[in-house]
Amino acid sequence: MKRVVLMIIASWWIYSGAHSQGLIVNGKSVEIFISGLVHNQTNKPVIVFENGRGTTFDYWEKVISEVSKESAVFAYNRPRIGKSEDDSIPPSMKHIVDNLRIMLKEKGLNPPYLLVGHSFGACYIRSFASYYPNEVAGLIFVDPHDFTQRVGYGRLPYREIGLTEQQIDSIFASYKYYGEQFLLNGPKYHVEEVKIAGELAETGHEECYRNPLPNIPVHFIMAGGFTPYNEEPPFTTWDREKMFRINSNIQMKRWLELLYPLKYGRFFYDSNSGHAIQIDNPDLVIVSIKMALSDYNRMNRQN
Repeated sequence: MKRVVLMIIASWWIYSGAHSQGLIVNGKSVEIFISGLVHNQTNKPVIVFENGRGTTFDYWEKVISEVSKESAVFAYNRPRIGKSEDDSIPPSMKHIVDNLRIMLKEKGLNPPYLLVGHSFGACYIRSFASYYPNEVAGLIFVDPHDFTQRVGYGRLPYREIGLTEQQIDSIFASYKYYGEQFLLNGPKYHVEEVKIAGELAETGHEECYRNPLPNIPVHFIMAGGFTPYNEEPPFTTWDREKMFRINSNIQMKRWLELLYPLKYGRFFYDSNSGHAIQIDNPDLVIVSIKMALSDYNRMNRQN
């Protein structure tokens, strides 16, 4: 079994009135952010934030500023992102989840955890709950990467918009070409996570559902604001907003089906926010977190 070594870096800096610091994991510095430690109490959920692909914890600033008034909060930047060093290890679900657990316990932040994941970060927190369901108090998926998508599902919106199988084959071949070019020329911090996203998709996101969702508060927050790209790929010939709506409806149906069996499942839809809901409408994410904490406490009282 791999031996993990941790130590705290001596340098500290101030971020929004709380401590941001470096933590050494396997010889490499990971940039972490902790706030609200005065609220770190036994059996009280710690709020843990997982960033979107290639993004930093700055995206959560307004949310953290509010929720840390009543709860202990932990955020960090995965390897190669922000001030976190390159650990030369692919950011697989298991690697990131286990590193996160190690860092939390090193800082005295023990389970249960309310995990909040944006975009691709949703895959990581879903995998966390899949590997360690007994450590999770709740899950909040903020406009998530669709970890419910199984192999072949990606073709569904193209069929619904009216494209033939031959046209879809051509489109996917173009996607593959542009993806390969990005992997050759893109920044490493982004490329490594794109590779993992591709590998995860090839398995139908298997690591994200190896165990069913625990019967805990689970929220989906969906962005409904359509934002067109400035530069359209040459193979885009359809109505992009119509495709966005079709794909959103397909995803929504699958996400709601996950919530149906749960006692504290909730779904939020924001027609004005773009993908970064925590920036466009931080109040919605804050409300979701507070509701999840309230429901978790209610659930414990009932048990």
